[in-house]
Amino acid sequence: MKKYIPLIFCSLFVACSPSEKVGDVYPGWKEGQMDIHHIYTGRGEASFLILPDATTMLIDVGDHDPTVEQYPLMAEPMPDRERRAGEYVARYIERVNPAGTYVDYLMLSHYHNDHMGDATLPAAMTERRAPNYRLVGIAEAGEYLQFGMLYERGWPDYSYPKAINTADVHLNNFLSFAKYHKEEFDMQQEEFEVGALDQISLKHNAEKYPTFSTRNLAANAEVWSGVEGQTVRYADLHPDTRHGSINENALSIAMRFDYGAFSYYTGGDVSTSLKDEQGEWVNIESKVGEACGEVDVCKANHHSYKDAMPADFLNAVKAKNYILNVWDQQHTQPELLDRMVNTEPKLETGYKVLSGYISQPMRNDFASQQWAKGICPEDGHIVIKAYDGGRKYKIYRLSARDEQMIITAIYGPYNAE
Repeated sequence: MKKYIPLIFCSLFVACSPSEKVGDVYPGWKEGQMDIHHIYTGRGEASFLILPDATTMLIDVGDHDPTVEQYPLMAEPMPDRERRAGEYVARYIERVNPAGTYVDYLMLSHYHNDHMGDATLPAAMTERRAPNYRLVGIAEAGEYLQFGMLYERGWPDYSYPKAINTADVHLNNFLSFAKYHKEEFDMQQEEFEVGALDQISLKHNAEKYPTFSTRNLAANAEVWSGVEGQTVRYADLHPDTRHGSINENALSIAMRFDYGAFSYYTGGDVSTSLKDEQGEWVNIESKVGEACGEVDVCKANHHSYKDAMPADFLNAVKAKNYILNVWDQQHTQPELLDRMVNTEPKLETGYKVLSGYISQPMRNDFASQQWAKGICPEDGHIVIKAYDGGRKYKIYRLSARDEQMIITAIYGPYNAE
């Protein structure tokens, strides 16, 4: 595995101080806090969670990087293009992770390259591995990090709701990475159980934090019903679905995290409608929202693209803050921003919607709209910190233009509800 010298400012990470301010280095995590880092690279989605007892979880590492000729509307890469997204994500994690390079849980929400890495990119290949694979996305992050447990939607037989496409070069690249890490570093793997409570649990001091829990809401278009042990497999309801194709986004893993009064939702790119037994269209995302219920903070589905975040979902989760992990200038659709800002509850201070990046031309286009007042003006990393036993939380904006972890804005504290 590659190694590098940790950046010098790692030693500056100390307990959260009441005097922290814009311009300071981010104070980092301490025991009893829950930190949720939405890491911006401009090339894919990545989230890193540090739970109250120092249990850690990495959800997705995307690396989608077409040329300007292939796609001119990519978001700005940050901090630069000297390294690929996977390495930048790994470097970020080592700066904030109490365990350095070790991560307890790795989760791939679904099999798209902006979440796992584009294996057609001109990136380095491994050597003397069986098989070799390209170092992009999660696979590249794995050159610097080790993982305890892996979750993905298709394991163990990759047959539900459809057999995987064995010709998919991106998926095969990820599976080769997983095979190597199991053999070389004893990474374990479990099937993700939809509806399960606390399958993803605290690993280091769970008894100290009895108000922490996780709920597996959805995967493979199977959604928890809200009743223990009961789920609905929407992919099985109608022959058109069983015998046709299914959008990969609909198959994303979705979860809810609770710590005291604080709650957080994340669901990959959950979106798309499928037919029920009567042939009526059912929006999978709305059903996931019903299963989730109200939360304080919600990571937007499908980067808040135009096919996501319907009113039914928003009215179900009623989040105070929405986080947008983006890599495409078109991910921040004005009608969706409007819808999120104007869904109850309204915030008295701070911003309803925080995006990793919104281009200046797009900001100029919607600046005159009333709902634009609810859109955070800063770009970069977005960190949620729940503390005081989950009673309160803050939101930090960190500059992504370098690796210095400088605070550009602080919002809150908010009372968790």
